[in-house]
Amino acid sequence: MSRFKELVPNKEAEPMPSQYSVFRPGGNDTALVVGVETDPKKRKQVNDKIMGQHSNVEQVGFVNLDPNNAELMMAGGEFCGNATRSTAYWTLEGKPGEILIKVSGVGAKLRAGVDQEGNAWAQMPIYADPSKITFLDDGLAVVAMEGITHVVMDDIYPDASPEELKQIALEILKGLGLDQSVAAAGVMFLSTSKEGIVMRPVVSVKEADTQFYETACGSGTTAVGLLEALKQGGSIDLPIIQPTGMAINIKVSFDGTKFQQAVISGPIELLNENEEVTV
Repeated sequence: MSRFKELVPNKEAEPMPSQYSVFRPGGNDTALVVGVETDPKKRKQVNDKIMGQHSNVEQVGFVNLDPNNAELMMAGGEFCGNATRSTAYWTLEGKPGEILIKVSGVGAKLRAGVDQEGNAWAQMPIYADPSKITFLDDGLAVVAMEGITHVVMDDIYPDASPEELKQIALEILKGLGLDQSVAAAGVMFLSTSKEGIVMRPVVSVKEADTQFYETACGSGTTAVGLLEALKQGGSIDLPIIQPTGMAINIKVSFDGTKFQQAVISGPIELLNENEEVTV
């Protein structure tokens, strides 16, 4: 009989669950996972699992909630304005303040925070040069920002369902090559009401392989604001009505030759707190 105990191989360690919470920044329900995941494949797996658990979630981000080192990495590596606002809101625990956030798809850190009324706001990664907005012959405008590009057009399909609008948007993006050439792209379908400009957004994210008729869109709201500022030849501050019926406010500083700044703001609601996901 051997004096040595038989060595039993250790079973592979079980993967540790990650915590996440779900926010509603005026619509556009967003899951934020604690811990910045650098592996795109792992991000995609977590993204798909969370979306399988929450049919209302339209996007997933991975965050560092340290106020001195805040970071947001979207599942598809794109930029997202509403997720940036949600990250600021969570980092500051909904209390007034301001932080700098490193956000995927963007070179420099962005300012974001919560105002005295409890609205979360975020600086948007716009280009100063108005020539980054391209006007096409068919009435479409293409607005490029860091990490995302949007097509803005009149909503000439008022009777189209969200699913039909998604297909229309995909054909437009494919026709312009935007389904493959950028990390994320969308089409903003605009109409007007007595409340102001109404937007129906469809956004596609290449790496996450998602396309959503979004219930709200911060970067799309910014694209609309940049166009309005350019049309008016000066700064603007206006609400854009989202599919939820709620508004996201866009403020653009424009001196007639260059865009200085764009900031979106609006309320945030916490839907689900500290849930777990394991992949």
